[in-house]
Amino acid sequence: MMFVPFTGIDNHNRNVTLGAAILGSETAETYSWLLRAIKNAYGYAPPVIVTDQDPAMKRAIADVWPESRHRLCMWHIMDKLTTKVGAALCSNTDFRKRLSAVVWTDSLLPEAFEAEWAAIIHDFGLTDHEWLTYIYGLRESWIPAYYREEEMSGLMRTSSRSESENHFFGKISNPKCTLVEFLSHFDTAIEAQRHEHRKNDHDTRYTNPGEWSDFVLEKQAAQIYTRTLFFDVQLEIQHAIHRCASVRLDHVGDFIKFFIKDLDQPCSSYFEVMIREEDVTVKCTCNRFEQFGLFCSHIFCVLRILDIREFPKQYILRRWTREAVPNSSPGSILTDGGNPDRSDDVNRCVREISHATEYVVNKLISNFDKLSDFRDHIKQFMSAADEAQINAPPKTRRNRFAELLGVAPESTATIRVPVGTRFKGCGSHKRLKSQKERAVSQSGSKRRQCSLCKKYGHNRVTCWKYNVAGAEAGSSRNAGGNEDTIPEGDAAMVVQGDGTGLNDDDDVFYTSGNDADMDDEEMA
Repeated sequence: MMFVPFTGIDNHNRNVTLGAAILGSETAETYSWLLRAIKNAYGYAPPVIVTDQDPAMKRAIADVWPESRHRLCMWHIMDKLTTKVGAALCSNTDFRKRLSAVVWTDSLLPEAFEAEWAAIIHDFGLTDHEWLTYIYGLRESWIPAYYREEEMSGLMRTSSRSESENHFFGKISNPKCTLVEFLSHFDTAIEAQRHEHRKNDHDTRYTNPGEWSDFVLEKQAAQIYTRTLFFDVQLEIQHAIHRCASVRLDHVGDFIKFFIKDLDQPCSSYFEVMIREEDVTVKCTCNRFEQFGLFCSHIFCVLRILDIREFPKQYILRRWTREAVPNSSPGSILTDGGNPDRSDDVNRCVREISHATEYVVNKLISNFDKLSDFRDHIKQFMSAADEAQINAPPKTRRNRFAELLGVAPESTATIRVPVGTRFKGCGSHKRLKSQKERAVSQSGSKRRQCSLCKKYGHNRVTCWKYNVAGAEAGSSRNAGGNEDTIPEGDAAMVVQGDGTGLNDDDDVFYTSGNDADMDDEEMA
């Protein structure tokens, strides 16, 4: 069966498994069922999904997730360039370099991309090339120029995160695992992923990254974003200070238009930043915030020129902040005696208590007296909590046995035997060889040679001449009553009789030759 993980990005810009499934086939109907199950679990479909050019996936996504933007992996398409166009054209000319320059960049507008593409195709005489015409027709599904306004699509150009996730699960499992073994390994992998996320949360909360400048927004960003994302923001701030400069500005209504020169960009044009000082509404033509959800160096340069002292709250996306993932375990914390209408308030309060407790413990870890006072203060509430505890109804005998044995209660779900099907990548990893290749490989191997007849394909034990000679010798002895003469100096062994036992009179072993090195016992 085929393992299908859904991979996303957490608030530390690391891979996270959103869900997984085990499928028996790769048909469009199977994928449609899977996408409906994911949508029912999360309540909505993601805005962007990245896959390869599998036709079954394409059909299922269009039917079940019509509101999602289906993006094709750029790497899988560009990897076929040499095979489809030819190695000579890609190696001996600058065709691949020019094409990659307009394909992988996100600074071009769609009109500029189409003009550059047409110029490259015309210069190299590929106007009638079938494959290039086909992928150009799919340009809105994989070219970054058409995803400039798509939120978060800048993070996902290829399926490299999916390949990384496959490698992650491949380290703890293999295709020969049984279903029970694989589920156990899957739980281990998910726990390792959660441990890494908790470690990143701990580093974010209790470590202070170094400051590179005296810019006030840099200090505020360190308290807003996670540690990994802050380093990205910090790098943009440094570029804004040292690599960006304002060339001129214009007033357009309530907005101020800044023309920013970026020394790191090879283009000769300027980046335009529109800002309104009253409510700090800002937008840059590079569209980095629209794609990644983070300010670019051009906007930081303008904020520094205008001496903005507070980070604009409307541009702080919660998904990159420290509080994006609750500090407690997922799911409702309310017990049977709680009020379901106040579930959100209770869970929020529990998260705040957990965060405050963890914060105090880490701060007082070096002061034992203060830490002891905090422990005594917590214990005072334990008795009050016992008095206010709502007694839950007693567990049934079935549930107690299920909890003791570690098994779940009986379910009415019907599990059918999976149908054996073949899918991509299954089977032997060895390439099928032709008859010519097999003949060449066999001709180079050393064949067995018989020491009696000097022919190949057998040894002296199975040689037909040896067997015939032994049979003739036995028949001649039975007829004449005398043994054959064995030349002196030759070591030989002749078996006479039916060979059923050594104690029979007819079973005699004759040896001759140079037996000077043999003692009496060996001769006997």
